[in-house]
Amino acid sequence: MKSLYSLILGLLLVHGDCAAQVFATIDALSGSATITLADGSSAAAATGQKISRGQTVVTAANSELHAVTEDGGYIALRPNTTFLVSQFRMERDGTAAVEMSLLKGALRSITGWIGKVNPGGYRVVTPTATVGIRGTDHETTVVEADGGRDRAGTFDHVLEGATILRSAAGEQHLEAGQHGFVPRDGNLAPRLLEAAPEFFSNRQLRIEERIRERKEFVARRVQQLGEERPGRAAAIADRIENASDDRREAVKKQIQRRLQQRKVN
Repeated sequence: MKSLYSLILGLLLVHGDCAAQVFATIDALSGSATITLADGSSAAAATGQKISRGQTVVTAANSELHAVTEDGGYIALRPNTTFLVSQFRMERDGTAAVEMSLLKGALRSITGWIGKVNPGGYRVVTPTATVGIRGTDHETTVVEADGGRDRAGTFDHVLEGATILRSAAGEQHLEAGQHGFVPRDGNLAPRLLEAAPEFFSNRQLRIEERIRERKEFVARRVQQLGEERPGRAAAIADRIENASDDRREAVKKQIQRRLQQRKVN
């Protein structure tokens, strides 16, 4: 019974159930954005649309895109942002991971189930830095050119929890309310800022209030993910155990084949 339960649980968790490549679903969109597939084709983004691993999302000027991730988290892409998900796994064996690449612009991320069960498996990668977390709500921004008192590089702001801002020259731990910075010159270590970056007060966000409204939903969804799949696996295993010996063995082999196929894909 235990081995059958483990097989079924693994099948339910690998790459987020049947949606093996799906990372998130667009929850809100202000303005316009495009999604580019791995083959180079692109289309306009729309509310309810899926974002999959390997796809690139680009928001236009004065545009914002919010999405609910498959692991119960939430992301907000700011105007003029280029973003892609290079890695996403929801296994319960300690290898659950998500890696998001922020090429330009800004990303606010409220971590989901993966951030709870395997914080070391979460990271945001920019051209000059990597951001790790300890269960958090944070915002990463890539500034491409010097302007005012802000310098080109990667900024990270922690709203809740904590992050670790890393570059080739070192790392900086950030707590709630703090801002960190990595210069575009990768030879300099990250540092803590004494004040918020200037761009924070200059920008205008149209649907930011929605995040505050959705945080309670995110918390419930993360808890649900931690509870529902073990329960589903046990129920399915019970039903199979009551079947004939031939039927049980056939189902076990089918589950093993499907797990192997998903890992290969």
